[in-house]
Amino acid sequence: MKMKKIVFYITHKTLELEHAELTFGSFERQNCDKSFDTLYIYNSHENELPNETLLQLAKKYNLKKFFNNIEIFPYDILTHKSLGGDINSIKEFSKNNFNSDDRILIVKSDSILSVNFFDDVLNKLPNTGPVYFVAPFICAKKRVPNEQIIEYSKRTSYIPSDDITFFVEDQNQSDDTDFKNRSEISVTSEKILFTSCYVIRDFSCHFLSVSLLDQIRISNQSWGGVWFSNLSPYFIPTNRSFVIHKYHDIVSENRQTDREGPVKDWLNS
Repeated sequence: MKMKKIVFYITHKTLELEHAELTFGSFERQNCDKSFDTLYIYNSHENELPNETLLQLAKKYNLKKFFNNIEIFPYDILTHKSLGGDINSIKEFSKNNFNSDDRILIVKSDSILSVNFFDDVLNKLPNTGPVYFVAPFICAKKRVPNEQIIEYSKRTSYIPSDDITFFVEDQNQSDDTDFKNRSEISVTSEKILFTSCYVIRDFSCHFLSVSLLDQIRISNQSWGGVWFSNLSPYFIPTNRSFVIHKYHDIVSENRQTDREGPVKDWLNS
């Protein structure tokens, strides 16, 4: 039986039409000769961003080029309003509707994919066995304009550190970062527009086999609540593609507090 490859696109409160435009635009710019079976639009705030608007956006960006089918996910309004609730809903849906060998990509609407991301997941991974693919993660500071984010996403390889990018964490959480290697410049410098890291344990943008879904640890929390550390033995790295995070507020009726710690300072510098 042919392996299915599915994409779940998630949008929730604090993610606006602007974010959807950037994510769908990055889909349109992919350099890839293959397509996914289905794109599911997982929308937990249809009262703010209607599904019909997202379907029209999919037409605007010609997403049929990369998705044989585009469908609205059957979202249950009783789902816990959290990342954990959303990921658990997608997990149960996938287990009930797909085979264990099928593969899914989970991408939030604050993510912009580099131009070769689809090529990595559709052409560069093993054809058999469980896979867990997570590309390096780039965070754009709040002040970075969309045009510059789009231009950055056109890079054809991941560059952890350069004049505008500060490398903050490797996959081993070692001290081999720009805090040590570029001590002459601060991560909060005006020259730095992006921070880069590997995020293989926590949620960013993940492509994985359905058979691995039960190994994800999920908790209903107002922030985070999803851990992928158990999947590390299946991790497949890349230095080609990457994912850029577009800044967004996080305070809403579902979460009363803002970001905390150094990441907040970095993103707002």
